[in-house]
Amino acid sequence: MVRLRPLQTVDLASHAAGHDGEIVRWVNDGVVSTDDQHLAWLRRQHRAWQDGEDVVDLGVEDVATGVLTGIVGLQRALPYLAEGQVNLTYSVYPDHRHKGLACRAVRLAMAVAATRWRVREFVIRCDPANTASAAVARRLGFSYLGPRHEPEGRLDWYVHRAAS
Repeated sequence: MVRLRPLQTVDLASHAAGHDGEIVRWVNDGVVSTDDQHLAWLRRQHRAWQDGEDVVDLGVEDVATGVLTGIVGLQRALPYLAEGQVNLTYSVYPDHRHKGLACRAVRLAMAVAATRWRVREFVIRCDPANTASAAVARRLGFSYLGPRHEPEGRLDWYVHRAAS
């Protein structure tokens, strides 16, 4: 079982260690972050949650162990999103992959977003080569809309209507 929680500076070691080649490839465009950059990011995400900002990442924590297993992001009011759409992002650290954590974390993120904002539709955007991310969207019942060309390149779009 996992829960979502605000990120903290004490998460630095787990977060930095979890940033393997897969996460660097899909999330950081191949750029490896320093500990100082990770720490600044953790602080920024903690403030974003406290301040109720439109873009925030939360930690995915194993309830039984208290271990940080990954990150899930909630994003709204971005130029590529329509009114009422929330983009979801996720990454699971290497030691915790292939256990269904991404699906559980995204379900929780959908619930959190629905309590914070008026959500009409959830969106997952991923590189067409990122088959693991696409598999999460399909497992959760997201519909494939097809590719869209964005500043970051071509991304496949998946959508899921929010519960009414």
